[in-house]
Parts: sequence; structure tokens; C-alpha cells
Amino acid sequence: MSDNFFVYTDISCLPLTEHATYLGEGFGGLCTGGTAVIDLFSMRRQISKNDLVTILPFQLGSIHKVSDDFSMIFFKVDKVMFMDIMSSLGRITPDFFFHMRKNFQVPISVNEAKRFLGFCRAIDFRTNNDDPAFRRETILHLLRIYYWDFYVHFQKKTRKRNTPLLNSNKESIAMKFAMLVFENRETHREVAYYADQLCISPLYLTKIIQEVNGRSARDMIADYTIIGIKTLLRNADITIKDVVRHSGFSSQSSFSRFFRKHTGMSPSEYRRTIHILK
Repeated sequence: MSDNFFVYTDISCLPLTEHATYLGEGFGGLCTGGTAVIDLFSMRRQISKNDLVTILPFQLGSIHKVSDDFSMIFFKVDKVMFMDIMSSLGRITPDFFFHMRKNFQVPISVNEAKRFLGFCRAIDFRTNNDDPAFRRETILHLLRIYYWDFYVHFQKKTRKRNTPLLNSNKESIAMKFAMLVFENRETHREVAYYADQLCISPLYLTKIIQEVNGRSARDMIADYTIIGIKTLLRNADITIKDVVRHSGFSSQSSFSRFFRKHTGMSPSEYRRTIHILK
């Protein structure tokens, strides 16, 4: 994540185009005027004034039927930033991500819209005024609050859900795979293990995950593993050696190689970026 973080009003900066594509960046934004239609996987929603739109990274999305007066205020979240946010929110289960596919648009009241605008002003102020050494963590803390509110709403909704979360058998397999990875990432990082648990072939599992999520099964296993490692690294009382043990790696060198491969930095370097007060 860059030290610089921006709030946008130029809709040409949205990570969506008229062509459906898997998004490298997600975003959270408020429609301030006009209308547009956003497709996310099989869901289609018309966006209008005072609709809050929250789309996570890696989603298959597009935008079309954009009116001449369509406007938004929004921030963007890339993969690295999003994984850092998730790593500090506790045990957020994969079904939350499937929930967000169907609930990326939320109509909000005028007062709630004002609060979002205030949130954007807070982000903008912190970006432009905080000491660069503290800026990254400050922005991440603000974004954690934003996504945490969605997760709390999701948990409340699941307690009284009467409608199915998933639309197809393939989505069901994809979510079962994600849940299995979430629970077993410390001990199993092979696609074949999860295929065996789901009673399907590794090739078929790989095909389904690519089709449903737009990413390989291997990449998803690595991402969940990295989120788990980052969660441990955020605890300054846990040594690197303990992180290696809890993460299920056979040695500190293999652990460090894996982490550097997927983050571009060593575990110690990452820890220094988040424990700047210690």
C-alpha cells in the first residue's frame, strides 16, 4: 500500500469499465447524482443518488448505462491493502465475501450519506496532514471500521436469513473450498487435499474456482495463508519463530521465502511497517 491514499470524484477513476473484468481494485463510494447500472457476477443493480456501493477486489464487474450527470465520491482499495485490512478484523469467514457479491449496493438515508462524506473528509485530511511514518496505519484503521460495519450487518442478517446465499452448485463448491482453506491453511496448502475433501478431482476443483472467482485455487490458498500470517505478525508479543510454528511451515527459511514471494517483503520488514510505535 502506498503512503498516499486518495478520495476520488472523477468517475473515470472507477476500476469498472463497460467490459466485465475481474477487478484488481475494489472501491467504496456514494452516488451523489445521476444513475448507472453495475453488474457484479450475476447480480445487476441500478445505482442512483444516496446509494452506497462497496465492491471488493477480485470481483467480476462492469458498469454501463451511465447517465450524463452520474457522479460519485469514492476511495479505492487494492489487493495488498484489502488483505491487510482483513488480517486485523478477526476471523472473518469466506461466506462474507459471497454475501458482498449480492449486497454491494445499499440505499442509505440523507444523514447516513452525510456521515459517509464526513468519513471521506477524514480520510482526505489524514492523507494530507499525517506524518508519513504513521499515515499508512491510520488510513488502514479507518478502512477497518468501514468494512467491519458491513461484517457486523452480515452477521446479524445471517441469523435470520431465509433465502439461500448461493445461486448454483458451483458457487456452493467454491464456498465450501474457501471455508476449508480458511480452517486448514496452517496444515494444508495443496489443491489435491481440498479436492479430496470435496470428493472431486483437483482439475475440476481448479476449473470451478477459476470460473466462480476468476482466480486459481492455488492463489486463493496462498492469499488465505498470507492473511493468517499477517494476523499473527500484527501481534508484537509473538516472535517470528512462533509465527512460523503457528503457520505450519517446516522452517523459518521456507516461511520467509513464501512470505516474500507473495508480499515482496520479509516478515520482519512487514512487521516494522505495522508496529511503528514499538
